Amino acid sequence: MTTLNESEIHARLKAAVPATGELDTASRDPFVTLPAEALRDALTFLRDDGECAMEMLHLVTATEREACIELAYHVSSLSRHHTLTLKVIAERPEGGGHADWHPEVPSVSDLYVSADWHEREQFDLLGVRFTGHPDLRRILLPDEWIGFPLRKDYSYPTEHGGIPLELDAVPIYERGPEWEQEDKIRRAKKTERPAGAPLPQPASPVSDRPDAGGKAPASSKGERHSIGPIKEPGEGDSGGGH
Repeated sequence: MTTLNESEIHARLKAAVPATGELDTASRDPFVTLPAEALRDALTFLRDDGECAMEMLHLVTATEREACIELAYHVSSLSRHHTLTLKVIAERPEGGGHADWHPEVPSVSDLYVSADWHEREQFDLLGVRFTGHPDLRRILLPDEWIGFPLRKDYSYPTEHGGIPLELDAVPIYERGPEWEQEDKIRRAKKTERPAGAPLPQPASPVSDRPDAGGKAPASSKGERHSIGPIKEPGEGDSGGGH
């Protein structure tokens, strides 16, 4: 079976789906960009074309840029050993923000079963809506979670369901009357950490594990070491047999 390079795959795809953009070879993974409305046609062709035979969708990822959310679809052929990345750009409308901008892209979960959970993840974390998905709901966060944590203008909550989300928060089981009183004063003075502010990471305690006295292997010091031939029982013994 013939393995195609990215240029050959792109040429076949461009001929079948004219809306396909040019091949970008500047990045480590060459990719083509195409409009959202051409995505399903492109993936269907890459999957069903006898020369491309790209039956595997490895990953669907989304990245928020300043002016858009960029979705990437990584497909490959297990039988022909070639790959290609497709990208769809969901442009941000003027003034579009976290609360009122929910980019829409057609679901491809019926074309590639693996897309089901990948699309749900991008919906959960970035708010991308995949139209036609059979069960588009959160997959990592609880259903009642508000907002999309990987959006750049997301404000992190200080608690959820009464559970503190700050790394330096006092655990519920350690809270006493003094903490409750201090918390009331803090809230009254409105000195809470602003949502979205960096969370300080407390230093880890120094380990009290005793030193085992071990030494690093020779190879970690830049020296070469090898394993000698395996000897049969009795081979090379100086004491002789009984």
